[in-house]
Amino acid sequence: MNELKFDAGHVFFEAGDPGQTAWFVHEGEVELLTGPDTSPVRARIVRSGDVFGEQALVDERPRDVTARALTGGRVVAVAREEFERTLFNAPAPIRECLRTLFERLRAATHDDDADFQFADEAFLADDGFGIDASTASGPGESAAGVPSQFPVSQGRAGEWIVVVHPLTRKAAETLPEEGLLVTQFPLRLGRAAAADENEALDLNDLWLLDDEPFNVSRNHCEIYVDGVGPAIRDRGSALGCVVNETSIGGRGKMRNCGLERGDNVVILGSRVSPYQFRITVERR
Repeated sequence: MNELKFDAGHVFFEAGDPGQTAWFVHEGEVELLTGPDTSPVRARIVRSGDVFGEQALVDERPRDVTARALTGGRVVAVAREEFERTLFNAPAPIRECLRTLFERLRAATHDDDADFQFADEAFLADDGFGIDASTASGPGESAAGVPSQFPVSQGRAGEWIVVVHPLTRKAAETLPEEGLLVTQFPLRLGRAAAADENEALDLNDLWLLDDEPFNVSRNHCEIYVDGVGPAIRDRGSALGCVVNETSIGGRGKMRNCGLERGDNVVILGSRVSPYQFRITVERR
């Protein structure tokens, strides 16, 4: 951790910047600003003993506020890499508790966003229900041409058949050619940590291999089921996702997008990312 002195007017970061560091204020005042550069709105003032920029320790999405010093003072910078290294050295039970806690923080942060797109209004009109998840088959060896399976879950998620197919060579490095049948929700997707990174805070069910410059964040997105049907939720990724031509996550405000029945095209990262998938959705 590094202690830094700053002067009034110093800008620690601007909205849209990538986040890698949190700041602990020892002395002085820092204002957090939202809105356009021409007419920013003060959202909060942090003072001695406060922390700002802490979301950068949880996920990789760009900053959503600007932090500017009101007075001179001193701060301690806590880098994500250093933070994760400290957690990695904690006893295993504590580390697992923190991993789960941080995943809940990611979900809680994004659930605060009001924007949600229902991609298929037919979900709202159909009140039929499929078989109970407890009667569905569990995991096992997949026959040729039959999608691999995740363990079945209970409840409403069992009403849906969701299969993830690779559309590109990169996507096929992790998924079988016949696709992956998802029967446990949420299914969390993220990038496997690089050699110089630590997985202390990562919680994924499907790990994707990526090289710099990264398209996929370490905790990128998840496929889940709500009261309407299957959907994609961004988990705080740097570049977001494209779901049937709709962008979510990254610099945008929309974090969730419903999946249509039938075929859906989902891209992790930018629109030209090689991590492209076809997700089919059917009701049992």
